[in-house]
Amino acid sequence: MSQKTALKTVGILVLISVLVLTINAILVKKYPDKFGVNKNLQQVADTDSKNKIKADELPINEMDMANTTKNNRNVWSWPYDSAVPVYHHANLDIYSGKTKEEGTLNGITVYLAMDPIVENSVADSPGVSDPISNNSSGNEQTDALSDDDFTGSQGAGIENLIGESAKSAQATEDSGISIETIPNALIAKNGLQTNLDNILQYTKESFISLGAEVIILDKKYQTDMQKAAFIGQDILQDFFAELAEQNFKSERLEGLIEPLKTIQNSPENQQVINDFFPNIGVSKDQRLLLDVERQYTDRIFINIRYGESELEEISGSRVFYLGNETAAIGAKSETIDAKSTEKPAYIGYLIEDRRRFAGLSEKNISQLIPGLAYNSEEAVVEQIIPSLRLINLTSLEIEIGQKKNKFDLQILNSVEQQKIFAEAIANACYEFYCTDLP
Repeated sequence: MSQKTALKTVGILVLISVLVLTINAILVKKYPDKFGVNKNLQQVADTDSKNKIKADELPINEMDMANTTKNNRNVWSWPYDSAVPVYHHANLDIYSGKTKEEGTLNGITVYLAMDPIVENSVADSPGVSDPISNNSSGNEQTDALSDDDFTGSQGAGIENLIGESAKSAQATEDSGISIETIPNALIAKNGLQTNLDNILQYTKESFISLGAEVIILDKKYQTDMQKAAFIGQDILQDFFAELAEQNFKSERLEGLIEPLKTIQNSPENQQVINDFFPNIGVSKDQRLLLDVERQYTDRIFINIRYGESELEEISGSRVFYLGNETAAIGAKSETIDAKSTEKPAYIGYLIEDRRRFAGLSEKNISQLIPGLAYNSEEAVVEQIIPSLRLINLTSLEIEIGQKKNKFDLQILNSVEQQKIFAEAIANACYEFYCTDLP
């Protein structure tokens, strides 16, 4: 090819390119939906949609209720084996032997909840006198007490406050504020609630200092079902994300989200609640949720509340966990089917982990705050507690102290003691994951 011919060919190609670009610019300007950026975005969206359609459905080994069998307690029960394949692999070996320092519990998630005293705080209500539970100004009343008040006669320090309580009793009565009667003392409900709030917040801070992620459940979730529904939905959403990474999906599990939302936001809807969380046994849907949750051994749930002992001499903190008694919580009828009100028992709880975590928690509380060591039998109690039955994580319920014991309230009213209590809980979690302590 001669030089002249080559130049002529290049010129023609350049001319064609210019024409193509010009025509494209005209088309984009006149028909942006068909030829512009929107068209490219639509092509990308179509591709993503096709990829989603190609995702495989997660195989779930469900069983009809009528095919379940009775266990050795003569109770219908679901099989121990999970119906949901394991896709969340929690490697807890990485925590073994770690020293307690910043970042030690990276990767651990902690759900914190409480049984509130009142739905809405009345701390700002006029006429409230709360000499025993006033944390807003650094607990001057408590801090003014001498060390002897805590180590000597139980309740001696609090007697000094009774005069102030008596002076304000009439004003409190006239205000219409609801109060709790404590032996030899008067304490407004909002003071009890403030102490719960503080302990929950300090516990969160203690866990965060160790690197854990902490989720405090909203106070609006006051029932055990609401708490379980919130945690269940949160874990399912994370499970779906992990499935998507492996190009899996589960329409069956996605169908659990809507009733869980209803339970959280409409606690008066007893039909949905009873269908998902029956009083006796575990529903077919609930079984799937519990089977997903049991994979998340890197998450824990802790609920705190006051003890309700009617005996004035009973004092201290107790720890509750759900154990082997769960095998007895199921239908005992001669036959069972999908329409039965009572459902099969669930026996796949993390029982040994719960027992050990409970023991470590009680040990840390009694050692770090001796004044809150439980002074009666069974400081660690295996008991059927609804919130622990509805959530299949390593979980506990902790009585921070007895609501009607003046010495317990005196200790819990101290900000310093609240922080130590929070540290005890976080330290128990550290020992649970990072040591072999029983």
